[in-house]
Amino acid sequence: MDKPRHRPSPERSGRTVNLLIVLALGALLASMYAPLLLWLGMAAFSVEQLHNGGLIVLFALVISLRRAIRAGPFQPEGNGLGIALVAAALGCLYLVRWLPGLALPIALLSFCLAFAGVSAFLFGAAGVRALLPAMTGILLLGILAGVAPWLDWPLRAVAAKYSADLLEYLGVDVAVAIQRGSPPELLLFVKDRAFVVAAECNGFGLISSSLLVAGILGFHYRIPWHAKLALLVFALSLAVLFNALRIVAISLAATHLPLPYMLMHEGIGLFFYAAALLLLWWLASGRE
Repeated sequence: MDKPRHRPSPERSGRTVNLLIVLALGALLASMYAPLLLWLGMAAFSVEQLHNGGLIVLFALVISLRRAIRAGPFQPEGNGLGIALVAAALGCLYLVRWLPGLALPIALLSFCLAFAGVSAFLFGAAGVRALLPAMTGILLLGILAGVAPWLDWPLRAVAAKYSADLLEYLGVDVAVAIQRGSPPELLLFVKDRAFVVAAECNGFGLISSSLLVAGILGFHYRIPWHAKLALLVFALSLAVLFNALRIVAISLAATHLPLPYMLMHEGIGLFFYAAALLLLWWLASGRE
């Protein structure tokens, strides 16, 4: 007598076919967005002040994927939400040719929508909601990488002005000057000692990290939209203020303490960097 053969159920076979279709769609979309993702990775790696921002986004992506997997049953299937998101992503790519000046943010938004569409096919609406923090981080990181080359000198000027104002308020003799050269340098004179306000002092690293943390936490804790926007505005203001306070603290420490300058520079910088991000986390978690 022949032994009964175990055949896969139609439901299981259909699930396997659906998974293969979704994986094929994901591979096709990944090939379409590969140049954008390669540029984003290279930009985050080449701009020193975006290194921490890239790590923040990578950490948010890992946490979001973990939450998406736990959000609901893994059941790959076609659904209206996924189709709508992928269609919106392709529509954004079509808009790039009509709005070339906004090509970068539109292309980044298109990738995030496509990513969300594939997630909807795999994990449903709950998975898309779980991935919102990571998609927000990717969008903000790409925009920040695009505008970074144009913000160096404006941010240096802002940092020098606010730090000089704070030092004057404390009764310290201070002056700001530009030294002509190739390249030119922005100098901050504190008690006849000159400090160079270099590119590392423009605050872009703290600003980018603060905006990324605010955007990611705003969706992680699912706070209201007006609170998300307020948190982003506060993050920008806080980063500018804390960067000025950092310059003030380094200037005063360097003129009063007999310690190695780099030790004070790095230690004080790390203190204000961590303080700003912890304050943003405290505010976002309290608004949940």
